[in-house]
Amino acid sequence: MSVIALAFAAVLALSGCVNMNAEVNVLGKDKVAGAMQLTLHKSTLNGVTFEEVLNSQIDVAAMEEQLGDQWSYSKVDDGENVGLRFETTSPMTYVQLADAFSLFGFEINLSDDGKEYTFSMPGDKAAVDSSFTEANLHVTFPGAVTSHSPGTAQHHTVTFDMIQGAASYQATGKVDHTMFYAAVFGGALLVLTFVFVGAFAPKASKEAH
Repeated sequence: MSVIALAFAAVLALSGCVNMNAEVNVLGKDKVAGAMQLTLHKSTLNGVTFEEVLNSQIDVAAMEEQLGDQWSYSKVDDGENVGLRFETTSPMTYVQLADAFSLFGFEINLSDDGKEYTFSMPGDKAAVDSSFTEANLHVTFPGAVTSHSPGTAQHHTVTFDMIQGAASYQATGKVDHTMFYAAVFGGALLVLTFVFVGAFAPKASKEAH
């Protein structure tokens, strides 16, 4: 097991009441980012701080070494819940993100055909038990969601409830060409501006003389 997976196991063993939210954000063709947040209610800590729990149960140095340059992490404290949030340090390729998520025991797959992005993950590779009070996976596409199984869709995001479980998690979303068309239109407008200036500026100069 990875040090990260062991960290999950240690926190679960201590609290038995954990919230997990994983995020996969498709930014463009072969360009993605991810995040993983693991929190627990302060009442489950029985008076000790989360830092004390972390240092007593997890080899933090080994965890940081395994995170390498793939993930950064920060402490989370919203007043009621406390924990860790991991974020990819920079946009990654599909393969790089799949490798990064493997540290958490997730086996994600991403691809595209130029028209749609496709996400999938075997359900048994991210199985959760009654120790979790919340376990969600959020997948966000640049364009509208076109299909998903199971999960619920809102705007460009599909949310899978991993407590309910599934044989597999699948979703597709449209490629968003808005920025491409905006760049093309902007470039064309710039060219026309230069043509217009080039055509009329000499004439205006002559008329001035």
